[in-house]
Amino acid sequence: MSASSIVHDWRGTVRDLLPGLHGHQANTLADLSLAVALAGDCRAGWVAPRLPTNAAPASTRRRFERALANPRLRPRVAQRDLGRALLAHWAGRTVLLVLDETPRANDLRAMCVRVAHAGRALPLAAEVYRTGAAPRPMPLLVRGLLRQVRGCLPRPCRVVLLADRGLAWPTLVDFCTESGWHYVLRLLGQTVIRFPDGTERAARELAPRVGTRWVGAAAAFRKAGWRGAGVVATWERGMKEPWVLLADEPGSLRHARAYAKRMWVEESFRDDKGGALGWGASRVDRPAHAARLLVLLALAVVLAVSRGGAATKAGRRRAVDPHQRRRLSIVQVGLQWLRHAVAHALYDRLRLRRLYLYPE
Repeated sequence: MSASSIVHDWRGTVRDLLPGLHGHQANTLADLSLAVALAGDCRAGWVAPRLPTNAAPASTRRRFERALANPRLRPRVAQRDLGRALLAHWAGRTVLLVLDETPRANDLRAMCVRVAHAGRALPLAAEVYRTGAAPRPMPLLVRGLLRQVRGCLPRPCRVVLLADRGLAWPTLVDFCTESGWHYVLRLLGQTVIRFPDGTERAARELAPRVGTRWVGAAAAFRKAGWRGAGVVATWERGMKEPWVLLADEPGSLRHARAYAKRMWVEESFRDDKGGALGWGASRVDRPAHAARLLVLLALAVVLAVSRGGAATKAGRRRAVDPHQRRRLSIVQVGLQWLRHAVAHALYDRLRLRRLYLYPE
């Protein structure tokens, strides 16, 4: 096998993942996402020399810039196709969806829906906008993203939505109820909680100090007419402040364990913006261009997680992570293994034609 063979294999995989795109668009996204993964950066100057083809770096750079500026390359179509392909692996399982917003420096923000997997969160849907200038009211924007993801879910599956306190709104609860989803939402400290006997207290009072917990039936959002069935409040050692969580079921500590996986999306955002893919250093500042760039990053993340899982399963993790217990994330294991295999011409071990995603 040769370097061109892995390009060919990844192109085939991306065409399968994104059937709604024209063939040359899918090939472009495949080539550039592979180059992003190999470069560990999404800036054109870093991506251009990393693509393992005969194309000159200047040609690849122009191709990269044209792709981001191409209005015919519709991010939402790509997101829907990718969402359906990824979530098909969760058929018959529990899907932990995480809703969160992430900033890119001080100019852009992205509202994202991701699926928790292996300590990270795979991208499903995102909308990019300038800070302070969302294209429509935030509740409508969020509902639009969730509807998009809802259309990608396999049947049967059980869905649990996780969201931090800045996004814990009655409209989010209503959407989950309409969709038959479960939810675990973190509440603001001043949120009023109502108990079955009619008494009310502020959320922050349920776990007032380290080592305290409260679990039981309760509801929140008085002004909206009360929502939820149970509350979990816990202030564990090592936490700066308590978690007060609203769930659609009677409160249980398992809701806190589920909510802990929301932190996986924070780690994924660090991957995107930091040492894994470098979105934080990108100078792409137009929302439409940035939305296409996030499609590239999503494919690079899927490639990394797939290769990280495959390398670990095949016993090759310690080729890039020499410790007895894994210290690199599944994303970093995948990226390191991919670069190692390309640098040492181990093309027959990459097998990019097959995704390796096995939800727990």
